[in-house]
Amino acid sequence: MKVDPTTLSQRDSYQLLISVIVPRPIAFVSTVAEDGVLNLAPFSFFSGICSKPPTLCFSVVRRRGEKKDTVRNIEWGGEFVVNVVSERFAAAMNQASADYPPEVDEFAAAGFTPVPSDLVRPPRVGEALISMECKLVEVREYGETPYTSSLIIGEVARFHLSDEVYHDGAVDYAALGAVGRMGGDFYCRTTDRFEMKRPTLDR
Repeated sequence: MKVDPTTLSQRDSYQLLISVIVPRPIAFVSTVAEDGVLNLAPFSFFSGICSKPPTLCFSVVRRRGEKKDTVRNIEWGGEFVVNVVSERFAAAMNQASADYPPEVDEFAAAGFTPVPSDLVRPPRVGEALISMECKLVEVREYGETPYTSSLIIGEVARFHLSDEVYHDGAVDYAALGAVGRMGGDFYCRTTDRFEMKRPTLDR
């Protein structure tokens, strides 16, 4: 079957895209509003960009044509924290994704513990085994109105890795128990792993 994306509605195009780009890591992003309210939300259009300096990005789709709290907070404060989602708190992460109004603190609403960061104002998620304090590099807008998405690029200023998952310079994936996003309401575990060495060519 061939699908011409120009024939799809925005909803159908979105559903197809998130169903074929799988599995996707989840950026559980904490920010602070100008009035001090804490914000916490998951985003699965998320990836690394480069390693020197360590730089990552995630994309936030507008809600009913309006920028989400996460984007507004980052544009105001220039800082955010990306927390890695483990299965042990996946249900609470999902609760934080609810359409709360700006005055609601999602840390409190979903039962997470805010922990002070070292270099940025937004707190880390205390339950997360890995967190990354980030400084904003750039926000770029893509897509047709009212479905515009904000691509947020940030430089990692500080990594926080629990001793539970970080040993001798390597992450213990079994201990981390990260979850990924699939299409629809589906998620996946990272418990089934296999290794393949990068091939070398004889010269």
